[in-house]
Amino acid sequence: MPETFVRGEVVYLRHWQRDRLGMVVPQRVVEDRGDAVVLWVAAGTRGWHFNMPDGRGITATPLPEWSSSERVPAPHTIGHGALTWVPRGRDYSIRWFFTPEGHFYRWYGNLEAPSVTWRDGDLAGVDTTDWDLDVVIDPDRTWRWKDEEEFADRLAMPDSYWVDDEDRVRRAGKEIVALVEAGAFPFDGTWCDFTPDPSWPATPGDLPPGWDRGRPA
Repeated sequence: MPETFVRGEVVYLRHWQRDRLGMVVPQRVVEDRGDAVVLWVAAGTRGWHFNMPDGRGITATPLPEWSSSERVPAPHTIGHGALTWVPRGRDYSIRWFFTPEGHFYRWYGNLEAPSVTWRDGDLAGVDTTDWDLDVVIDPDRTWRWKDEEEFADRLAMPDSYWVDDEDRVRRAGKEIVALVEAGAFPFDGTWCDFTPDPSWPATPGDLPPGWDRGRPA
């Protein structure tokens, strides 16, 4: 059974690239709907990318070197608010982006492996593998693919890339596009006026013990 969460608790969203972490971001649980988890991250939250020890990120590092090397956490500040709907068993999540002042300005279809929720003592998280190709959707529901060139380039290096099924990724994107063009949930205006609970404190600014625990089976 998938782990369930309680409103207001902090969970760590972790993006994996095979057996190495690519990103960790603390999130606040808005609700666990059974079929989906809804998460919130406020503008100004500290998250972590995982870069080469010399500071290079993925775009500055040849993919074979990137995939075979140990990497270290590099903190960064989230510049916008994001509400994320993570449906269980789907090949994507949907994000609502908000300005620091709280105004909705874009949806973002993040193509990814179905999420796995976990709990280990006081630590909890949501794990997935980001598939790089994404769909950006404006408030008027015009949409466009994002990172198509990077996706195609990396698919040409299957020994080093963590994505191995281009058709599946594109099917997930097309599923999102169909919902956008139909004006159906989650693109029907739901949560565009979201405001976080003002009683929620800022999420932790340091990685907690256990952040690097292995992937759930």
